[in-house]
Amino acid sequence: MIGEAALVLLAAAIYLADCVVLLERGQALLEARWRGVSLSFGSKHYQIAGRSVALLNPLTPFFFAFRSLRLFDRPGKESVQASVAVEAMQPLALLAATQMILLFVALPYCLYRAPGWPFFIALVLAYLNAVVMLFLLSFRFKTNSIPTRPLIALGFGWLACLPLSVNCLRAAGVSFSLGLDAQRALRFLPGEARARAREDLSAQIAEAMQEVEESDEQHRRLAELRRQLVPEADSGRL
Repeated sequence: MIGEAALVLLAAAIYLADCVVLLERGQALLEARWRGVSLSFGSKHYQIAGRSVALLNPLTPFFFAFRSLRLFDRPGKESVQASVAVEAMQPLALLAATQMILLFVALPYCLYRAPGWPFFIALVLAYLNAVVMLFLLSFRFKTNSIPTRPLIALGFGWLACLPLSVNCLRAAGVSFSLGLDAQRALRFLPGEARARAREDLSAQIAEAMQEVEESDEQHRRLAELRRQLVPEADSGRL
């Protein structure tokens, strides 16, 4: 029983580690919620390789998540419009929810109560579902002109380490950047959430300004961007 418990805990730990997303300064993480969309800029205290650590909600792997452009980045050829990205991801929500149930409900139950054929059947279903999600993601990406290169490494990881497949929808979503920056992404949020996100973005810009000389062109651009946010905070409009 100790071995089974350790296996379940290992699978959960791998999944939680896969929920960690690294963000550049001023880059936003957009994550769907039960009601609307949330926007995060990562932790103010924890960084890895100079990037902020953001954590996807471990309980909702069936909701999409995307990353915005970095500060002052322009949309490139491979940047994806938000509406196109959402359209490509939505059909996989049910499969992602099914994978979560298979990995963290059905398989642990069978491991403890029915370690024979029921466990084997649940394991085969989990692998089949992962393969279906991979092929469906590839099809949806190609149909919507989204780069499919990241899916090669992601798909190998999902099949080699099955707990990673639970997060396939969001892992695929953060593998590319939307064609909008954090400031434009604010429009997806309701009033109060928008104001909080604007304050977080303004704080990040202030920190970035402290890292460059006032005579630097980058400092001027950061100051201008911050001035654009301040009147918006007063008027409540984007």
